[in-house]
Amino acid sequence: MLNTKDILGRLKNLREEKAIRQESIARRLGIARTTYVRKERGAIPITTDEWLKLACAMKEEPSYFFSASSAAMGLKKKYSNGREKLLLKLYRSLDGAEKDEFICTLSLALKDARKKTVRQTLGRLIKT
Repeated sequence: MLNTKDILGRLKNLREEKAIRQESIARRLGIARTTYVRKERGAIPITTDEWLKLACAMKEEPSYFFSASSAAMGLKKKYSNGREKLLLKLYRSLDGAEKDEFICTLSLALKDARKKTVRQTLGRLIKT
């Protein structure tokens, strides 16, 4: 059974995963951002109506927040690596053209790294 901390953690993780700002969610709920922050942290309870609006805003079923299924819990595990989170945060901070350039640059860097690895491996094989 999930506790309040797990449910609110799932709410925050999903909001961050979908790159939705607290201000945007607060507007959808018709409340101030600071009030939303307090709700997300558990200082103020979230009403049933607000849970329905949150699910709609994040394009999820309301049961996502309360279900003990592994699919719902996957987000936290999926991006638990700090480097992945950092990379995702960096990517999301870019505009459309910057995202395209970022992906292209990473793709080229990975190709170069793979070629270098292949050359090094071949070099070691030839020496032996």
